[in-house]
Amino acid sequence: MVNKSLVFSIIIVFIFACKAQNSHYLLTENKFSQDDIKEKRGKITKLDDSLFKYEKFSYNDSILNYRILEPVSVEAGKKYPLVIIFPHSGGIGNDNKNQITTLPKYWLQEKVRKKYPAYVIAIQYSMRSSNYFFDESKLMYSVPNDYCLDATSELIKSLTTKLNVDKKRVYGIGFSMGSSTLYNLLTRHPDIFKASVSISGIPDKDFGKKAAKSPIWIIHGNADTENPIEPDRKLVKYLQKMNNKNYTYWEISGLEHTVYPDLYDTDMIPEWLFNSK
Repeated sequence: MVNKSLVFSIIIVFIFACKAQNSHYLLTENKFSQDDIKEKRGKITKLDDSLFKYEKFSYNDSILNYRILEPVSVEAGKKYPLVIIFPHSGGIGNDNKNQITTLPKYWLQEKVRKKYPAYVIAIQYSMRSSNYFFDESKLMYSVPNDYCLDATSELIKSLTTKLNVDKKRVYGIGFSMGSSTLYNLLTRHPDIFKASVSISGIPDKDFGKKAAKSPIWIIHGNADTENPIEPDRKLVKYLQKMNNKNYTYWEISGLEHTVYPDLYDTDMIPEWLFNSK
């Protein structure tokens, strides 16, 4: 039987060893069956989300819904990281509920809240925040919804002002459409995040040229047919060609369009984000 703690430790050591060289490429086999993934995801999604407070942000006569999870205890005078989680298309709506899926709920776990105290924001858009098109070579690329990007950047400014947030430790995480929106926002505001995690997203045409100014961990399954991996592969090749040293790339062989369980079953994401230089 595979020792999961050992596997996780090896991957983390590999990631940080390669980060010391400022870039790396990791290819790993998907070790989980669809039933395994469903079971592990189910354990996270069953968590009670009532600790995520309901909030709204007014921008240009419109409302941007979001939920906020605060640190277990907020000490006077202490500043905390701010984690922004972008929703996938299943989170679209106006109920301020649908966006509370696997990635936000990961942060509800008691062990995570104690070890990685932070303000965690789960945004909900009332429309698609990023749309997909094909270029002349039939490669998919994303185009942002300008309102969603502008409202999100203003929300982040507001939160860093009114909360006990360390402005130098603002992080972004996204899966699928949320990851594409993350790419789009970084293209427009390359310095908005200290570091970010992109899972199964589609970059826009200008991301490689204008962004990757801060560390970004790009994760994609190569059996993904909903958001094909080729745009991320092309992006990584471009970043390599430009000698950009701010990315980490993890391709998971045989993984379809889903969040890999190790990302919410271990400390991988907060460990990587909070230790990014």
